[in-house]
This record gives sequence, C-alpha cells and structure tokens, in this order.
Amino acid sequence: AVVSTQSTGELKSSIDIQVADFEKDDDSNFHMDFVTACSNVRASSYKISPANKHKTKLIAGKIIPAIATTTAVVAGLVTIEMYKIIQGLTNVEQYKNAFLNLALPFFAFSEPILAPKNKYYETEWTLWDRFDVKGDITLQELLDLFEREHKLEISMLSQGVCMLYAFFMPPDKRRERGAMKITEIVEAVTKKKLPSHKRALVLEICCNDAEGEDVDTPYINYSLP
Repeated sequence: AVVSTQSTGELKSSIDIQVADFEKDDDSNFHMDFVTACSNVRASSYKISPANKHKTKLIAGKIIPAIATTTAVVAGLVTIEMYKIIQGLTNVEQYKNAFLNLALPFFAFSEPILAPKNKYYETEWTLWDRFDVKGDITLQELLDLFEREHKLEISMLSQGVCMLYAFFMPPDKRRERGAMKITEIVEAVTKKKLPSHKRALVLEICCNDAEGEDVDTPYINYSLP
C-alpha cells in the first residue's frame, strides 16, 4: 500500500532502515508473528501443514546456526534487490543474479535477462502479463468481451489439460457451453467440484486477430467471486 500511494521520491526520503537483531523470545518485537505468517503463506502455497506460533518458535530455535550461513547470504542478496525495486530502479543492468557456494568459496554475479516481448496489434506483452477477468461469467460473455475490448476472437480455451471450448466443436455443444458459466464448464469437464478456497483459474487461449491470423496472447487470470 505504501508503494502504491507514494511517489518514488517521497518513498526514498521516508525510508528509515535500521538493523534489527532476530529475537524469537521477545513477543513485543513481533518477529515470530512475522515469521509465522510468512511461513504459513508459503506452506499454503505448497500444500504443507501450517504451524502455529509456538511450533514455529521451536523450529526457529533449532535452525539459528543455519541462519548464520548460506541462508543469511541469500536473504541479504534478495533484500538488496528488494531495495532496488523500492527505489524505483528501472534499468535491468542495475539488478543482479547471484550464484554462490560457500564451501568453495565461490561468488558470481550476472545481469538478469529481460523477458522476451511478444505483440498482438500494437500491444506488447511478456510472460509476466495476463488478461484479468473478474466475476463468474458465461463462455459467450467471455468470447464477446474479447471481441469487443481486444478485437480478438478466441478459437480455443482450456484450463489445465481440459479443453473448455474449441471452434471445431459441434454447433450444439458450442451453443450449450456458450450459455454456461466458466466454472460450470470446468466442473462439467473435470467432473470435480472446484475447491471452496479456489480464488482464480488460469485459462489458456488461442486467438485470431481481425484478419483471421493466429496471434500469441497472454493467459487469462480468471478471478472468482
């Protein structure tokens, strides 16, 4: 929120960086609250059982020796790159990839490579871009949305390994699915209910431009209500 509401100049002048020593037994510093929250976010992403604050504190107490070695170096290097992002640096040459092995010891740095750019009409995009569609809408509404706003005709639509729509489907099936909501089609094709915690679907699309030519486009980030 801070980054989105302040200019780069205001942000740089307001940054007050101070060293904080990690102390797991002092609840007033909120160190363990932060570690617990972050570790549980990661656990949720990788389907690992979450841990409460007490269990996290026990784990942290056992890995303190490891924190002083490679983990500390990696955390420091990542933090340096994060400072560059906060400062608003846009030149990719100012960022660095790091390769290290403390046992040798070996340290090497390289400049990251920009993601390749693709283009449809006059719009450039990279693998970091996507179409954001919010709300559960019907397939026909999605097709109309792309023709109206992006001048793109979706010829095929898939989710994971499941084909949800294709131009070569029988007309009856295309009409039937056109009236169904995207989530209904996904559940019908996979024969599984979407989990209640599911917040978005990744939809892959094949599109034609106004001339009927195939064009490469980003995927659709389909946010569920």
